[in-house]
Amino acid sequence: MKEQSDIMPKESSLPAEQEQLVSIYVKKSHPMLKLKEALPWEEIKAVMVKHWRAAGKNVDGGRGQKLDVELFVAVIVLMLLKGFHARQMEEYLAESVVARIFIARPADQQAQIRDHSNIARAQAALGAAGIEEVNAIVVKYSVKLGFANPTILSSDTTAQELPIGYPNEPGILRGIAERCLRAFGKLKKAGTRVSKAAVEKAKTVLKLVKEHHLFAKTKAEKEKLLKKMICQTNKLMKSSEEIIASIGPRAKSMKQSAALRLREMVTVTKQLIPQIKYWLKTGKVATGKILHAGITQAHSIVRNKAGKKVEFGFKYLINRIGGGYLFGAMLLEGQHETKMPLVALSAYRKIFGEQATPRLQIYDRGGYAKNTVEKLALAGVKKIGVQPKGKAPWLVSGPDRQTVRSERGKTEGSIGTLKSSKYGFNLPKERNQETIQAAGQRSILSLNLNTFLKDLVNTGKSALKKVA
Repeated sequence: MKEQSDIMPKESSLPAEQEQLVSIYVKKSHPMLKLKEALPWEEIKAVMVKHWRAAGKNVDGGRGQKLDVELFVAVIVLMLLKGFHARQMEEYLAESVVARIFIARPADQQAQIRDHSNIARAQAALGAAGIEEVNAIVVKYSVKLGFANPTILSSDTTAQELPIGYPNEPGILRGIAERCLRAFGKLKKAGTRVSKAAVEKAKTVLKLVKEHHLFAKTKAEKEKLLKKMICQTNKLMKSSEEIIASIGPRAKSMKQSAALRLREMVTVTKQLIPQIKYWLKTGKVATGKILHAGITQAHSIVRNKAGKKVEFGFKYLINRIGGGYLFGAMLLEGQHETKMPLVALSAYRKIFGEQATPRLQIYDRGGYAKNTVEKLALAGVKKIGVQPKGKAPWLVSGPDRQTVRSERGKTEGSIGTLKSSKYGFNLPKERNQETIQAAGQRSILSLNLNTFLKDLVNTGKSALKKVA
């Protein structure tokens, strides 16, 4: 029998590994290069440097390696335009010739300009406030170029929904018990006595949750177990309050951290348990229902809309000016819907100036109230397109009423686009209120940068000549 030959080629037959420099011609008319030429970089840079400095980044040449401001400003803008996360951006910079030109590093022979961790930290240091300020610059500049029409302001509230599924009460109670157990573990390491009874109560909650998920089949069985979980969680909170009382103000930082977490869980439970009891009694989700033991600012938002009665997450006010440019903010203070037109006007003036006023302001019937309408009129809004409730008369008529209907539809469309997978407004991967808020602002800025790019390509250089 013949001996089998090696299926791999011999070493001598393999091509020699060689480094090669490849030159590729890129036209100046490339859309991304048009955007690079058009954006107000000095204003954007000033905002980013301000927030990086506040976050402790070395932008002024102190001790250690100085942050390459010119590079990271361009990298962050490009990252927002593409809607990439840090790892995707690292790969894109290593492979895209146009990206290298955009960030002004076309001749750098190293594949990796900066690694993903540096990019992620630079973006995170801007925070929600920094990204919101950059977005304001883009919105104002779009008006200056004639792409946007600031005389029309249309607003609506929506929810930035979180990737936590349907609010499962046993799951939330499990989160509380797990956080208590971790806090107990910290206290034990720091030398504080934690009773076995307190630990067993937390473990009992976890055991009941597991039993609920695996073995409870009928509605009656599930409700019975949920009631047991509520009772056991209340006992756990009493034990936690006793432990908190035993930790003095001069205790070590580890003890203080654990006590703070236990206090948070006690506060959450006091609000959550009545909400769960309300759901057991009525079968309805309570307004402001807590959804997650760790993200307590996110609540249920009862909408009673067709196909979606309740949304779960953070409430947002989205504002749209003519031309499709957006700005908005997370609503954490629980203002009533009738106040939203006034909040929208305040956000508008934050961008365009304290005396700036849209000619036509639009909102749905949820924002209608006599007091709100009167305040808008006193603020100088000439045409108030807030849809009236009941039999109250419209405050606009004829072509203006048609414009209201048209802009309302466009606003809903813009919110739908914002929530698409491309911009990722919904279901962010972040896990605390601050980073989720920043993710929402990134989505808005990403949409505006893409709208700006499209407008720039469609109008050519004529708009830029007007500004020059």
